[in-house]
Amino acid sequence: MMFGILDRYIGRSILLTSLLVLMTLVALASIFAFISELDDVGKGSYSVSDAAQYVFLTIPGKAYMLFSPAVLLGSLLGLGALASNSELTVMRAAGVSGGRIIRAVVITGVALMLLIALLGETIMPRAEQIAEELRLTALEKRLSVKGSRGLWLKSADQFVNVGTVMPDFTLLDVSVHRFEGNSLSMAMSAARARLLDDDWLLEDVEMTVLGSDNIVSEHLDSIGWKEFVRRNTVTSDDNVKNTDVPDLVSADVLKSISVSPESLSASNLHDQVQYLKANQLDSRLIELAFWVKIASPLSTLVMLMLSLPFVFASQRSGGAGQKIFIGIMLGIIYVLLNKLLTQLALANGLSPLLSALLPLMMFLVIALIGIKRTS
Repeated sequence: MMFGILDRYIGRSILLTSLLVLMTLVALASIFAFISELDDVGKGSYSVSDAAQYVFLTIPGKAYMLFSPAVLLGSLLGLGALASNSELTVMRAAGVSGGRIIRAVVITGVALMLLIALLGETIMPRAEQIAEELRLTALEKRLSVKGSRGLWLKSADQFVNVGTVMPDFTLLDVSVHRFEGNSLSMAMSAARARLLDDDWLLEDVEMTVLGSDNIVSEHLDSIGWKEFVRRNTVTSDDNVKNTDVPDLVSADVLKSISVSPESLSASNLHDQVQYLKANQLDSRLIELAFWVKIASPLSTLVMLMLSLPFVFASQRSGGAGQKIFIGIMLGIIYVLLNKLLTQLALANGLSPLLSALLPLMMFLVIALIGIKRTS
């Protein structure tokens, strides 16, 4: 039987304790995050309710980041409870091999991998975007609504829509609409906009000006935002044209709403990598984030494997406190080494794929050696 009663029993022990540990860690992280957000309450229209909504929307992201350490600690507690109650000893005495127990753990790990991959690709990216947008809107009092049609902003009398904000703050699929009264007077679309010094450079621009008796269309390879606004400002006063032109969008606003690469889905990261490569830009950091995203579910399985040597080595010894301490220390070491090794490997010329997999392979080797010695 591929997944028998014994497999389900071991899997349920790991799953229940892992989810309990995860909820505890996420609850603690959310409490500290809410306390931190209280410092901004009162700025703009940011209220306690807004802070609570923001923290609630970031819960999927916290769960994703804490999932692997939670599985490690949950596995130590779950399997440790079986060992302390001599259930693992009874299984071994009944002829159940260590390989069979490992197989049950691996099957459970695969199920947990699928769960965290689904969370990271669907719920988390969208929740993080909504959370950052809610916080920005309340703090900055800007017209900025991010939905299925991108990011909407208002710059003076122009309504700006941005399809995608790249990590270097390049804007893709930019469209601008200006109204006079209730009538559309100008529409412009640009393939991209890049921030150069104190101005935005619009590239591959299609512009349409709607007059009272005619429509004028024009294509431009590139044009600065300020020049574009001045060209399309209808006024007879030259002094007005020489006044400061509001930015297309503030770089500070983009920094506030931009979601870290770790919070994006693998498909979004892949699209960004393709854009950077197509424009001959350095894509290694985003490639690293992409491969780390792909490798993250695998770390769940590695954490389960890493817990097995400690369980096999102390089936009758060591209480829950000792296992919690071991789990916390291993989780901290894994997180720190994972961050350190990925960045060092990338800085020393390794490919993003190897940089992302190096910490994972290192801990997998340690787990396999430990299992071989203790089982």
